[in-house]
This record gives sequence, C-alpha cells and structure tokens, in this order.
Amino acid sequence: MPNVVTYSLMVGGLCKVGARDKAKLVLRHMVGNSVRPDMYTWNSFMGSLRKQGRSKEATQLFDYMAAKGHKPDVVMYSTLLHGYATEGCFTDMINRFNSMEGNGIVANSRVFNILIDAYAKRGMMHEAMLIFTEMREQRVSPDTFTYGIIIAALCRMGRLSDAMEKLNEMVATGLQPDEAVYYSLIQGFCTHDDLVKAKELVSEMMTKGIPRPNIVFFNSVIARLCKEGRVKDAHGIFDLAMNIGERPNVITFNSLIHGYSLVGKMAKAFGVLDDMESVGIEPDVVTYTTLRHGYSRNRR
Repeated sequence: MPNVVTYSLMVGGLCKVGARDKAKLVLRHMVGNSVRPDMYTWNSFMGSLRKQGRSKEATQLFDYMAAKGHKPDVVMYSTLLHGYATEGCFTDMINRFNSMEGNGIVANSRVFNILIDAYAKRGMMHEAMLIFTEMREQRVSPDTFTYGIIIAALCRMGRLSDAMEKLNEMVATGLQPDEAVYYSLIQGFCTHDDLVKAKELVSEMMTKGIPRPNIVFFNSVIARLCKEGRVKDAHGIFDLAMNIGERPNVITFNSLIHGYSLVGKMAKAFGVLDDMESVGIEPDVVTYTTLRHGYSRNRR
C-alpha cells in the first residue's frame, strides 16, 4: 500500500499539471486507506485551488484541515492570503492575517510582501505602508522584493520623489536594488518626462553590472506615450535608447509613426518612415496601414 510520501507526491504532481480533480480522487483514496495527509499534501492541493481563483474552496479546505487536528503552517497561510489578495478580498485577507498570531504562527517576509503587494497594486499606498510599518515593528526585515513592490507602486502613481526616498532607504539598510527596481524607476522617470534622471539611472545600472533596459522595455514606454498623444516625449525616449546603444526595431518605429499620425503630424510620420529605412529596418504591413489610416484621418 502507498505511504504518505507516495500519496503526497502523487497529489503534488497532479496539482502542478492542473489535474485538480484527479488529485482530489487520490486525496480521497489516501484518507480512505487511513493514510494521514501531511502538510505537503494539503499545501499542494490548496495551492492548486488558489491558482484557479477558488479561494472559497481553499478556505473550506483550510478550515477542514484545522478541524481534523492539522495545525496550518506559514506556507498554508501564505497560500490562502495570496488567494484573497489576487481576488481583492481584503477583509478576508486581513482577518486571516490577524488570526495567525493567535494560532502561534509567526508571519515572515513572504506573508508581509503578499499583503503589501495586494494594496500597492491597487494604489492603496496608505494601507500598504501601514503593513510595511507593522512588518518592521515585528522585527521582520523588508527585503529587495518588499522595496521593489513599494517603489514600483509609487512610480506608477507619479510619486517619484517618494520612490527615490525609498530607494535611498533601501540602500541605507544594506540592500542593493535589482533590475526590477531600476526598471520601475526608469519607466517612472521616462513617463513623467525626466529623461536626465532616467539616463542617470541607466548609467548607474551599467556601472554596477546590472543588465540595462533593452529595446523591448523602451518600446513599451514609447508605445504607451504615443497612445496618450505624447509623441514628443516618446521621441525623447527613442533618443535615449539610441544614446545608450539600443537598436530600434520595426515596433519602435511603428509606435512613433502611430503617435505622429494620432496628433496629425503626418510629415513627421513620413519622416520616421525615412529614418526607419535609412537604418535598414524594413517597413511591414502595420507601418503602411498606420500611415494610410493616419493620412485618411488627417485629410478630412
């Protein structure tokens, strides 16, 4: 007869490939054979439910497991909290978080990061910072990911001075910003028209040996600005990318053509086409379609 290790590996494997119903049958068979599921079994099954957005069922499983005498560990709490966070169930998230201490479970950095990320992604920075403060009060050290979450959110909100303040605080604690932190800051400064600071951060990355942003990154910023009609700012980002040695591609040029077409500057749009061909980039069907639509729209 299979033992707990065999059953747990089967449940875990099935959950990883998304075969939750089969994993459930194995779990029932396991219990029917009087083999007591261990924490790996429960965590695998709960993780599968969370990934499918079924937090209600994950909660029921959590409560059932606890009622059967299995004490939930910090991994299981993290799984449940992550599910609540993803689905925006903040009341359930905080209530479950507050129950941890009473059940003898000490929250770790992963738990706090889940809560901070949930609030930060929705621009609820007051709540995010309250959790950040509580994290430090409980002597849990914020890590690079913690600061990255906060800095990214502040950059999205245009609070760049606050983001830089957090960057300085991060460095002061002995943590070094990673690629994700720099990308958030550079995108923030690019979007809010401070190319001098963006270029300074790119140079800092290169000095530290951190891979600089590539043309895919710059394309996303350029495309966003062009869609907003901020084509002059977008062209500034284009120049920045060129200055640091990034080679533009057809997507880069198409975004600029689209931007100039939107604001009615068709001469500029055709100028970009000329620049595109001069550097050996072949126009594609999107290029010509964008020019045709722009010409038709602006001729009226």
